[in-house]
Amino acid sequence: MRLLFAGDSLIEYGDWQERFPGHEVYQYGIAGETVEGLLSRLQTVMKDVVDADGVFLMTGINNLAMDDRGFVVAYRKILAAFKARYPSARIFVNSLLPVRYPFISNEEIRRVNRELRALADTEGVDYLEVHVRFLNHEGDPKSSYFLEDGVHLSPEGYRVWASAVEERIS
Repeated sequence: MRLLFAGDSLIEYGDWQERFPGHEVYQYGIAGETVEGLLSRLQTVMKDVVDADGVFLMTGINNLAMDDRGFVVAYRKILAAFKARYPSARIFVNSLLPVRYPFISNEEIRRVNRELRALADTEGVDYLEVHVRFLNHEGDPKSSYFLEDGVHLSPEGYRVWASAVEERIS
């Protein structure tokens, strides 16, 4: 199976090929990238990756960090492009993960995730709910899943996310 991971630093810093050794993995994550940044380099990604069976998108947290809440329009364009380029692929919109970072509200992340779920439903793609897997019993982000910065993931956090991906591609 050919898996394409695209998005921000959470994609870039993941060891996706190592986590999915039986698959052909394409990893297109860039630290600090916004939804619009991914949209602007989409043609290069789609030129490099001729075919994909699964496309996993994780992007939007950098938009929130910059107080940009209007990125759903650009996200819709990304989905349309991937659907056109890979018509037989399953496309997954990953929910944004919670953060342990004072400048981004987890309530805002939950609101955006509701928008992303609605967008996935409207566009006929899959929504991968990983957000809840990163919360403890009190509803707070599990500290062991994050690095000190409160945004990027520990190896344990990546194991949790990869497990959710594996459940959907098996």
